[in-house]
Amino acid sequence: MGEDRDRLKLSNCCLAVVLIVLISTLYKPAAASAETKPVQNVLILNSYHKGFDWTDEQGEGMEERLKGADTIPTIYSEYMDWKRYPTNENLNNFYTMIKAKYQTIHIDVIIATDNSALDFAMKYREELLSDAPIIFSGINQVGVDNINDRNNITGVLEEIDPTATIDMALEINPAVKRVYVVFDNSESGLSTGKMVIDKILNLDLGLQAFPMNRMSREEIMVKASSLSSDSIILMTTYYSDSTGRITEFDRFSSDLSKSSCVPVYHIYDFGLNHGAFGGSMISGRIQGQKAAEMALRVLQGETPNNIPLASKNTVRKVFDYHELQRFQISLKKLPEGSEVINKPFSFYETYRALVLSIIGAFVILITFIAILLFYVGLVKRMRRTLEKSNERFGLATYGSNAVIWDVDMSTMVYYFSDSWYELLGYEKDEVDESHGGWRKILHPEDIEQEDRQRTLHLEGRSAYYYSEYRMLGKSGEYKWFQARGKVLRSPSGEYIRFAGSMIDVTDRKVYESQLQMSYQELESTYEELTALQEELLEQYNKVVENQGLLQNSEENYRLLAYNDVLSGLPNRLSLSEELRTFIEKRSGGHAALFFLDVDNFKYINDTMGHTFGDQLLVKVGERLLGLNNGRGKHFRFGGDEFVILLKNITGSKEATAYAEALIQGFKEPFQLGASTVHISTSIGIAAYPENGGNAEELLKNADIAMYKAKEAGKGTYVVYGQNMQQHFDERMIIEKHLRNVIANNELTLHYQPLIDLGKGEIWGFEALLRWNSPVLGFVSPLSFIKIAEDCRLIIPIGEWVLRTACRFMKDLHDKGYAGYRISVNISVIQLMLEDFADGVLAVLEDTGLSPQYLELEITESIFMESFEAISKKLKMLRDKGIRIALDDFGTGYSSLSYLKELPITTLKIDKSFIDRIDAPNNMSLASSIVTIGHNMGLRVTAEGVETAEQLAFLKRTNCDKVQGYYISKPIPEPEVEGWIKKRVATNYQN
Repeated sequence: MGEDRDRLKLSNCCLAVVLIVLISTLYKPAAASAETKPVQNVLILNSYHKGFDWTDEQGEGMEERLKGADTIPTIYSEYMDWKRYPTNENLNNFYTMIKAKYQTIHIDVIIATDNSALDFAMKYREELLSDAPIIFSGINQVGVDNINDRNNITGVLEEIDPTATIDMALEINPAVKRVYVVFDNSESGLSTGKMVIDKILNLDLGLQAFPMNRMSREEIMVKASSLSSDSIILMTTYYSDSTGRITEFDRFSSDLSKSSCVPVYHIYDFGLNHGAFGGSMISGRIQGQKAAEMALRVLQGETPNNIPLASKNTVRKVFDYHELQRFQISLKKLPEGSEVINKPFSFYETYRALVLSIIGAFVILITFIAILLFYVGLVKRMRRTLEKSNERFGLATYGSNAVIWDVDMSTMVYYFSDSWYELLGYEKDEVDESHGGWRKILHPEDIEQEDRQRTLHLEGRSAYYYSEYRMLGKSGEYKWFQARGKVLRSPSGEYIRFAGSMIDVTDRKVYESQLQMSYQELESTYEELTALQEELLEQYNKVVENQGLLQNSEENYRLLAYNDVLSGLPNRLSLSEELRTFIEKRSGGHAALFFLDVDNFKYINDTMGHTFGDQLLVKVGERLLGLNNGRGKHFRFGGDEFVILLKNITGSKEATAYAEALIQGFKEPFQLGASTVHISTSIGIAAYPENGGNAEELLKNADIAMYKAKEAGKGTYVVYGQNMQQHFDERMIIEKHLRNVIANNELTLHYQPLIDLGKGEIWGFEALLRWNSPVLGFVSPLSFIKIAEDCRLIIPIGEWVLRTACRFMKDLHDKGYAGYRISVNISVIQLMLEDFADGVLAVLEDTGLSPQYLELEITESIFMESFEAISKKLKMLRDKGIRIALDDFGTGYSSLSYLKELPITTLKIDKSFIDRIDAPNNMSLASSIVTIGHNMGLRVTAEGVETAEQLAFLKRTNCDKVQGYYISKPIPEPEVEGWIKKRVATNYQN
């Protein structure tokens, strides 16, 4: 075998020398361009992500044509990733990235692949992309018809037509009568599937078309394996099955081909080498080439309006040789002009004329040629052996869903199989993984354990290496991996190679966590039951002494076990039995479960006392019974939560009508002694069996819907939907990590300057909270502040913010910057605390900051919720010298008479008025707000100032203070002193 390799290498070297000589004689260097032309810029906007075959094919076709031009333009490529993340948040992030990246780059032509990129380019090309011409690629006729303004736009039209593929299939097998069309339930998938089926039926060939979009992945595989010989499968695009489960196209296509007992034809050529039998396939590469050719014409001076749409010659008539062999179809049966891929290489057929001429001219070299042919055969056998070996290895790896890893212990260079990059989302060498960079993405809590297990095995104290740890994916989420391996040693005991496998066990870890929680709940329930059992046993022993007492006690115990003591309504245990009985006896019936929560009940308890709150809960129970239509059963679930079970309903309209009646019924105020109380309820609705087949699932989903109702503004109802679970889970994750932000030092403050317009000097700074979680990354205050308020974590967080801001300002004074003030935002949850005012004064005393340098910012809505209690606290603080600012003025409910009663010193004009200040009406309104504030003896601050024109207008209106990005963005604490010095120096020079 070693001699064979040496001979093969020698033959390869000879061929290489011949090729080098030929190339050197044929190559003629091109003359250098006499003129240096300005470099033109082409921006390729892709709708989907890099690595998606369709996107990559189009991109390669475009770059191939563009780089083959006489004058090669600079090519920029961006990816919207719209298939995996079709959300407004993704679109906003993409907009921000494009705006920042291309604000100084002139774009000469935009090439947009697929609809999402085209929509983005048309919407923002004037604002962000130099108003450049647009060339689209891969847009069907429907998408082109939806273009409102075709000016300066042309492109490649994608015509989805299965006619040629059906004709080819009938030519190969005239017995075909059934066509099974595979597509998914995405918007593009449904439109493509409908278009394909309609065109098949319109051929009038007696064919039947069967859509497979309502089947799960497993059902499709089973169906494909049992089709009759008069059937074919026609594959379009596919991203998720009917259950919503995401699946990679190439993997799904390969599995479908293996499962199918009939040929699988494809509409797009990226199915080739992934199980596609063949067909007349749309080529992304050809479309990309044609789009690039149009772009080059535009770069040479033509306008898109004069370039007609291209729609012809973007398909390939192609078949896979392996699939033809599998179904025993001769190449002679293929339509004329068909392309065949993966056809085995034949040296004789390819070089027959050359071989015959050499034999005739050089007889004396017959022996050498025979030896050469022998080695060619040997290479082919070696190639087939290697292909089979690679195929076995690939199938084994792919089937086990494992990542193969390997490290050369002499060089410490690591290797990871492609599965590792697919699971974590990285490109190769993105984290320098081959030189140990993979250890930087290990979870900090798992590094020590991984080091220990590795050391144990390398030192020979364990038979094999085994470890479980988390790795940070490119998306910012951690995945759990189970790693196994073994080290190879030389006879002398030195390390040679360390290799093994890794599998993704994230799902298993989630299940283990859920199982642990369930076990703890079960253990707690068992302890409760044990205690209850002992109590019942003790009571039973007493009741034995007196039969009459036994009967009375049994009745009392039943009332206690199944009824709420405070309201008299059935309790949670009664609800569980009621639901279980209904589900068991009437499994075919329908019901609705209403989960009610009294809005702002905690505020009532805090301000009026728990006794008053208990009386209100009794009244709420009575009101619910009074609103009953005779069919619902009411339960007190606990605290301020109530549950209503409406059985045997006829449809969703009946449930929503009942919910609306409840909402209206609670608009009538409650009379408790001399107090009149206005409350509202938030209601979540879960339907049986649509939203749950058991009591636990129904209650959970109704509770989630109730939280959504609270987020929607309270005093309303929400019917449970599948998307709520993800939102609820994300909220729980944020709440979980919020509980440790102070202990883990994850919070920071940034400071935005406020400028005194009259003096042109720095008045002070507003403290703005930022959270950088090691797990979640940077979390927007818009995401976590509301959650912190709901779970009352805003109290310790708010105190931390106030204390940190005051300490910062005192340190600034001590460094020689006396007179600056600090402005801090305050939540309604903090203001409702009885000791809020004392707490603020305590912070000032601890930090040493004088009250006159502190300003508290309060929103209008806070006063509306509890005017009297809050006003007293703020008036006391104002009297101590602390400034009180009313934030976001003009967006709430304040009237002028109401405004006079507020204990405030400053009005802050909302940013929305400043943004639209170029309109005459908004100028007048903003000017009026300044005048009103001054007439009432208040200072006026404008926030959100971003342009010189806005600043000039505010100066003319005599506005007192301004802040905004035109002055400065929020500044991290270590950079504030430098900013002040630069600002003061600039003012001095001016």
